[in-house]
Amino acid sequence: MKTRHALFLLLLLPGLLTPAWADAQKGQPIKTTGTIKHQGIEGGFWGIVGDDGQNYDPANLAPEFQIEGLRVSFEAVTKPDVASFHMWGTIVDIKAIRKLEGSGSAPDSLKPVTGIAEANLTATKEAAKRVVAARGESLVVRDESTETIATKPHALEKDALLASFESQIKPEDSGYTQGTYELKIYFKPKGKRKTAVEVKAEIMAFGRAHMAMAKPDTWDPVPSNGKIEREVLMAIQAEAKKKK
Repeated sequence: MKTRHALFLLLLLPGLLTPAWADAQKGQPIKTTGTIKHQGIEGGFWGIVGDDGQNYDPANLAPEFQIEGLRVSFEAVTKPDVASFHMWGTIVDIKAIRKLEGSGSAPDSLKPVTGIAEANLTATKEAAKRVVAARGESLVVRDESTETIATKPHALEKDALLASFESQIKPEDSGYTQGTYELKIYFKPKGKRKTAVEVKAEIMAFGRAHMAMAKPDTWDPVPSNGKIEREVLMAIQAEAKKKK
């Protein structure tokens, strides 16, 4: 009988002696939303830029979700015991994922802000160029026959950056210290004296350190809250009304 008791205790002993820190080595659950982004490093792979301010490297992202700019809601578990050559974000195992309603090839927050300018196509495009120049931005060289203009990256100071993007966490808690944005402006004639205008700002932010992974600061794409787009659109509408 004593022998049986001794064997039973030996079987229980490893579990009883497991240190408290062992649980910390297990994967941690995550539930958040984010944007699917293709990363060009290490041969290329798909990652998720989380709205919680973190980057996630999913080991099992299904092909139907491998779409640039797709907005998703997902549940995952971190994989602290798995190493990756990507050196980007936290490695996770996706447990549940779904496409957010209304999400297409780009996040809702990155969809252009639209409006009508009270001028014909040519006058509206010229008004947009004047607005861009007045803002200190440089145009990308484009074929004049196209109905789109774009700008080169333009610097954003910290305060302007924090006022221009949206996140589930407070922008001031993101750790970002500077940024850039590029404008894409689309035009479509609406009769002889009206033009539909769409403005989209693509914002990149810098300064968030991934302290948990001892990773240096990086540039991250962040979703616009529409502030820059609205300012530009209103300026184009006002400029287009002026007689030149």
